[in-house]
Amino acid sequence: MGRRHLRSVLAAAAVAALCLVSPAVAIEHATAPENDETRESLIREGTLIKIEMLQTVTTAHCSVGQTFTFKVVDDVLAGSRVAIPAGTTGSGKVRVCMPAHGGRQNGQLGVDFDPILLGDGTQVLVGITRDSVAADANEKNGTAPALEDIANMMVPGFFLIDYLRKGDDVTLAANQPFHLAVTEDAFLSQ
Repeated sequence: MGRRHLRSVLAAAAVAALCLVSPAVAIEHATAPENDETRESLIREGTLIKIEMLQTVTTAHCSVGQTFTFKVVDDVLAGSRVAIPAGTTGSGKVRVCMPAHGGRQNGQLGVDFDPILLGDGTQVLVGITRDSVAADANEKNGTAPALEDIANMMVPGFFLIDYLRKGDDVTLAANQPFHLAVTEDAFLSQ
């Protein structure tokens, strides 16, 4: 019992010494200024990460809790340093999965992405954000309505048939790149 007590006392003393000696450390999830100290280690909130799913996830046949994996397509930089190398893999799971229905009700897909774990132990929190969706829309120049929608507007008798038609399933297709965004500042170890 004496050794166990001695270890507990030494561990408590070590923790107390660290608390007294260590300087105040900034909260890593706070918005950090970019300066000479942080330029090569900061992965700023809002940084876009281009990824590809490694398997298809679709509302046509998915289930809540289903897991998936993805890989980073392009290097992500912190200053001039490669922070997240291309080929880094990540994972996530399906949070919402509702298939498309008649009456043109589209499917609904909600996914959560696990933090990307880097070799130095850094966890980078990521998700689909407005900025990442805008980047994808800009890459695809998807501002014009689909030809099918234009055809539906021009054929008067088509509205009843169109109403009975099944909506579209939502699909995150394998090997089709899209963007995630960093949702909280992350710092690489030096």
